[in-house]
Amino acid sequence: MGNHHHDHIRVLIADDDEHILQAYREAFADTESTREMRMLDALAAELFEQGSTACDEVHFDVVACSQGDDAISLAREAASDGRPFDVVILDVRMPPGIDGVEAGSQIRALDPDVEIVFVTGYSDVPLEELQRRVPPPMKLHYFNKPLSFSRLAEDVASMVREH
Repeated sequence: MGNHHHDHIRVLIADDDEHILQAYREAFADTESTREMRMLDALAAELFEQGSTACDEVHFDVVACSQGDDAISLAREAASDGRPFDVVILDVRMPPGIDGVEAGSQIRALDPDVEIVFVTGYSDVPLEELQRRVPPPMKLHYFNKPLSFSRLAEDVASMVREH
């Protein structure tokens, strides 16, 4: 993954809801309780044969913002500094600015290696459209709200380790 490191995962999150941003910050925080929660989620996934990767030794460096334009600027700055994000998590809808799909498209143009995760509480943008607008499909992920933020942190660790 170019300059991407698997034990220290850089994550950019854009969501217009401050409560959701706080839930992300807590799930990706490097605290004993979040590590324990991720380990429990990983164990549950393994027990139920859903696949998992233990991520207790993974550290997340999280940058959060509330608009797609800000996410693009942060991704551009990170790429120019030689410290690109490994994963970008985008809410699909972020009024009043550009939506997450357009932000994802522009971020993908800046960094073709980044894993992009779309999260939405709506189903108005089909997965096929996301794959068409933000290729390639193997570096694109889609989650519906409500979601388990701690499970998402585990999935993010797995995404980075697989590539």
